[in-house]
Amino acid sequence: MAGRAERPRLFFAVPLADELRDAAGRLQDELARACRSGPRVRWVARANVHLTLKFLGDTPAEALTEIARAADRVAAAAGPMSLEVAGAGCFPPRGAPRTIWVGLARDCAALITLAESLDRALAEAGLAKAETRPFHAHFTLGRVKDRGGGRELREAIERLSHEPVGEMQADHFVLLSSDLTPTGPVYTERGRFGLGA
Repeated sequence: MAGRAERPRLFFAVPLADELRDAAGRLQDELARACRSGPRVRWVARANVHLTLKFLGDTPAEALTEIARAADRVAAAAGPMSLEVAGAGCFPPRGAPRTIWVGLARDCAALITLAESLDRALAEAGLAKAETRPFHAHFTLGRVKDRGGGRELREAIERLSHEPVGEMQADHFVLLSSDLTPTGPVYTERGRFGLGA
């Protein structure tokens, strides 16, 4: 049976800029205060906050070179972009929150094009399944572990739905592998792709 080292759990992401981590962390802290009486939330470590462009899942290690080639082509055809990070939100949009995130103040057409181009390139090369859901740009802040006491959390999310985090320049994206541990995922960078490079 193949082990985890032979089938890394992969995804492409835009990391949150270092200069925005403290502001995103303050947003997490405020949301965490709304969870004191529940529900339980596993908050993403500040260093790990990212925007997922494409999730590949468990992938044969021998496909890494071809995956990187496809990503290089997509990155070269794109260019750096400015992202205005703002506004707490959650999935699903109604009912008990399951994933808590901070989004963008406005849609970024270049980011949507990048995600769609990456998805198409990987699917056409037979390296990943094509997405069936539309791309929704967000930086995950936490994942809800149970459904108890979510009313105060949802109220806090709604109160912070326009909260500014800051503006960042996205000039690259990364390929990460994720190893799941009892204390949370450990990410390892497998590739870095400069936009327009």
